[in-house]
Amino acid sequence: MKCLLLYASFGDGHVQVARALSEALTQDLSAEVRAVDTFRQTNPRLAQWNERIFEWSTRYAPALYGWSYDWTKALSIRHPLWALLARFSRAAAWRAIREFQPDVIVQLFPDHALAKLPDGLRPFVAVVLTDFAVHSRWVHASADLVVVPTNEAALDVRRLRGDVRVEVGGIPIRRQFRQCVLPRSDGEHRIVLLTGGRGVFPQYEGVLERLTQHFPQHVIEVMCGRNARMMERVRSFAERAGQARIHPIGFTEDVASHLQRADFVIAKAGGVTIAECLASGTPMVFYKPLPGQERENARCIERLGAGRIASNLGDLDRLFANWSEETQRAMQLRAVELGKPGAASFVSACLAGGWERLEAQGRGERTAAPHVVQERG
Repeated sequence: MKCLLLYASFGDGHVQVARALSEALTQDLSAEVRAVDTFRQTNPRLAQWNERIFEWSTRYAPALYGWSYDWTKALSIRHPLWALLARFSRAAAWRAIREFQPDVIVQLFPDHALAKLPDGLRPFVAVVLTDFAVHSRWVHASADLVVVPTNEAALDVRRLRGDVRVEVGGIPIRRQFRQCVLPRSDGEHRIVLLTGGRGVFPQYEGVLERLTQHFPQHVIEVMCGRNARMMERVRSFAERAGQARIHPIGFTEDVASHLQRADFVIAKAGGVTIAECLASGTPMVFYKPLPGQERENARCIERLGAGRIASNLGDLDRLFANWSEETQRAMQLRAVELGKPGAASFVSACLAGGWERLEAQGRGERTAAPHVVQERG
């Protein structure tokens, strides 16, 4: 089976999912896999400009980004805006299809480049959501399968397109979250502050002050990512505050061991980060989630009982003042129930099954039969 993965470099999450799924396809199915960043390969300069605008808007103008997200969230999947935006990625997607001639295409970024396909053989087309919130840009007319992380997301997909096959299989995450199973505590209680790969987190000094005040016996690990400047600032803050329990940690591939030993994490509400925390059975506190998909992701996890949202430092104080072992335990149990550490292998099996069904039809006319949504682990 030849599988083409289409992703984008807007943040680290989509790249991580592409790697995790590529590994599962290769190891579980011996598939031949090619991953393509369609935006960068269609127009590198324009893609770089768009990535900078994305980072700038989410950091310095989050309200504007949130407004654009909310305004377009419920648009029809056939809205002309999606065809216009697809021009930024379609050339590379179509070129990869013609050159690689895949049996299966997997879309890992919200985009409509595949809403129309080049003439010729039609591969099996799947969309794998990397967020817990569903935006209309994720769903298009050519998709044979949409894989989502929750039953709630499955219902949202069906509102956008009622005839598409939907599977609740989770977000593909790194194999370390399935293999690395550590005890919750080795005698020390831990809290992890996750800043993401770029090492950016709002008001982190104020957050650390409240953590040390409300949890004086806990070790606080600050995952600074690739941001050496932040790592040094956290170290200086810990020295000024006389807090030897604050440990700044630079970029590391071994994230699972930190999450699995934590009582809870304070995190950005990215889809991949949430999926990794759920797979680790670790409750989440989302501090000032960005408007747009992060805010919607955080609201989803709060509704499902595995996380809490604090919109400002006052909210954080009140949340921690009412924190209890019972609250934490209940959130841990919900995280375990919602976690799907084997999502990459499950998605691989879905792709193989879809391709086999298409082969059985002799690559004739494809029909998108309604499918009863079933949650799998």
